[in-house]
Amino acid sequence: MHRTILTGLSVMFLGTQAIAATAMIGKELQSLLSDGKVIALGGPKEGYSGELSVLKDGTAHGQVKLDSGDVISIAGVWHISGNTFCRTWKGGRDAGKAVCDPWNNTGLKSVSVLNGKENIGGNSWK
Repeated sequence: MHRTILTGLSVMFLGTQAIAATAMIGKELQSLLSDGKVIALGGPKEGYSGELSVLKDGTAHGQVKLDSGDVISIAGVWHISGNTFCRTWKGGRDAGKAVCDPWNNTGLKSVSVLNGKENIGGNSWK
C-alpha cells in the first residue's frame, strides 16, 4: 500500500517537473523572435484572436478581436529580459506599463503565455 502511494507521489512530482521544464528560456525566446515573427494570438475558446508582427528592431504591431466583436490595436516595443517576453503597448488594458510574461511550450510552434501562474492566452506561429 505504501509503495503504491509513493509511486503515485513520484509520478505526480515527476509530472510537475516535466510541465515546469516546458518554460522557454531567454535564449529560446531571443532565437525565436530576433529576426521578427508574425504571431497568431488566441484562438478558439480563448475569447479573442488576432495577429501580432514582432519586428527585429524591437517594435511590434497588430490587433486582437474579442469574441464580443471589439477590436483592440496593439503597438509598442518588446524585448527579452531573463526568461520572459517583455512588452510595453501604447493601448489596451496594460497601456504604458512594462509587462514581462514567461512563455511555456505547448507544441512545436505554440506557447501559453503566463501571468504569474495564470495562463492568459496562447500564441502560435508558422
